Amino acid sequence: MVKATINKEHYACSVTNGSHDIIVDEPIELGGTHKGFAPKGLLMASLASCVAITLRMYADRKKWPIDKIEVEVNVDTENGETIFLEEITCTGVLTEEQKLRLEEIASKCPVSKMLAVGHEIRSSVL
Repeated sequence: MVKATINKEHYACSVTNGSHDIIVDEPIELGGTHKGFAPKGLLMASLASCVAITLRMYADRKKWPIDKIEVEVNVDTENGETIFLEEITCTGVLTEEQKLRLEEIASKCPVSKMLAVGHEIRSSVL
């Protein structure tokens, strides 16, 4: 469960999962106060961090010599479709075969799986 609360301050939202709190906001040029990630940036952060964590788990299990994993995510639109572009940089000595395997594993993180399939969102106003 995640809960977002917004009062009258444009557009800073307090977001909590019950254990951790963050601020999500819009940039000043969109009328926000720029106190935190914009919602779209937070979505990209969720994908980037999920991929990084998944790759770290996999590399550790395989005992591959990776010191650092960086995942940069950008969003683009092609033919009306949203495309998430991931650029993954691994610091360490890897073979081309290992790099190809990590590309496959990146698509297996839970957030990647959610974003890659059709979705349904059901809203109810109480």
